[in-house]
Amino acid sequence: MRVRDLPFLARRPKVCAGLYLSASTVALAVAAPDAEQIACASEPIADPTLLGSVLGDLVRRLGAQRSPCVLVAAPDTYQLMLIERPNVSGAEQRDAVRWRIQEFLDYPAADAVIDVFPFPEAATRGRASMVFVVATPRARLEAALRIARDAGLAPTCVDIAELTLRNLVHRIYPSAEHAIALLRITPGSGIVNITRGDELFLARRVSAVPRELDDAAWELFKDPLLLQVQRSIDYYESALSQPPADCLLVAATHAWQPRIVAHLESMLSLPVRSLGSVLTDALAIDLHDPRSRRLTADALTDAQDAAIAAALPALGAALRAMSQMDAAA
Repeated sequence: MRVRDLPFLARRPKVCAGLYLSASTVALAVAAPDAEQIACASEPIADPTLLGSVLGDLVRRLGAQRSPCVLVAAPDTYQLMLIERPNVSGAEQRDAVRWRIQEFLDYPAADAVIDVFPFPEAATRGRASMVFVVATPRARLEAALRIARDAGLAPTCVDIAELTLRNLVHRIYPSAEHAIALLRITPGSGIVNITRGDELFLARRVSAVPRELDDAAWELFKDPLLLQVQRSIDYYESALSQPPADCLLVAATHAWQPRIVAHLESMLSLPVRSLGSVLTDALAIDLHDPRSRRLTADALTDAQDAAIAAALPALGAALRAMSQMDAAA
């Protein structure tokens, strides 16, 4: 989602960044264009008034001052919808869909920042072409951009969590022959994606995710979670007439990662793997907590796995920022 592109800095910076802001977490990832290496850090936010100072500290810690940055909006700050593609040129699609989605918004469509990106033609099977539509209140987006700038970053564009997660999966599994499902769970929020190559075939929110990820909440939530994941995979394979998904990658914050993997692995017919171990096997990731430490798949702790899950959207955004910088060089 490219809400707004801004000029790159006149001098080519040493690193580019991905920034994720949510009500409970701020995460920052930086990547050097000429190196296969990403550094990341995340911090919980208990007091929203401290967001700017916490982010400023992360920017200094990771050496990202004045770096071009892709800002990732948190899922609860925007709506993602799938609608029939308007019969207009690409440049006119945003205006055409604005009034179609008014009934789904709880604020005036005129106050929304809207973007459109394609739904794979392979999933329509002769039916009407579809598009994904993203909508967020302009004031909320502008506030997030101000926070990023005040912390010393140079935002170049805005992305959404579903697409930054797609970026990560595509980096690991670039071939369209592989259909990869991804589940990310954080307090009060969850996403299921299914991608093939660089195309997003399915993006669904997981409902009723507890805000406290403790043992009691897990016992109540584990079966509804299984049902939602299974239905998402079934919809992708049956309703969209797609080949079976190859595997499910799981990323969860707090202490839920091992139990989600174990539960889904025992109940689903496809392989279930921890995304943290897959990512650290494919990418050189340095976690700052606050000391910098290179993560390795064979020695990944549960706490490090959870830290990766918290930083995932920022990591995917850093990969996009790195690609943008390379294209602009």
